[in-house]
Amino acid sequence: MFGTILIAVSTFMHVYVFWRAASVPFIDRHLSRKILIVTGVMAWAIFFFGRIIGHGGTGAPAGVLEFLGMNWMGALFLIFTSLLFIDLATFFGILMPRISPVLRGSALLVGLLLSGFALIQGLRPPVVEIYEVSLPGLPKDMDGTVLVALSDMHLGSQLGERWLAARIAQVKAQRPDLVVLLGDIFEGHGPPEEHLIAIFKQLSPPRGALRC
Repeated sequence: MFGTILIAVSTFMHVYVFWRAASVPFIDRHLSRKILIVTGVMAWAIFFFGRIIGHGGTGAPAGVLEFLGMNWMGALFLIFTSLLFIDLATFFGILMPRISPVLRGSALLVGLLLSGFALIQGLRPPVVEIYEVSLPGLPKDMDGTVLVALSDMHLGSQLGERWLAARIAQVKAQRPDLVVLLGDIFEGHGPPEEHLIAIFKQLSPPRGALRC
């Protein structure tokens, strides 16, 4: 059900984005409507097959499809939001009709820039955030306890052994007394892959590792 809704919403966003992009002066001068339609269909196909084949499949081809499809979906959302903001601000061109197409071009550019920034941020290794917490009544022998919490790693076709090994090294560098896995550690609903479990077993904090 979720997949069906996601595909329907994304299909609407594709239609809207390429419809509004066609009114941008630069695009209108340099791209024919036929090329724009073909580009839109190809972009939709990348998302669709990334969701259907990539998300449910295995192996390198499925991984590449999912990477392309899901990253394009994220970019599509940012571009859609930027264009919609301009359309709402100008009542879909009723206000400021002369400059509305130019503003849509600016919104398109902003959406693309935000997408590039988001992709760079997404590919960067996570940053360790350190917090000192005071708990009234904490036993003296637990004073100074170092707890590391991990969440939303979504290990699977996109993030595998090498990425996880680097994260485990980050955890070990903190010399934790206790490690807590909070949720969404693995992608999907099936059993986690054994080779990923083996990497987690490299963690041996004194007070153990817990999965919530």
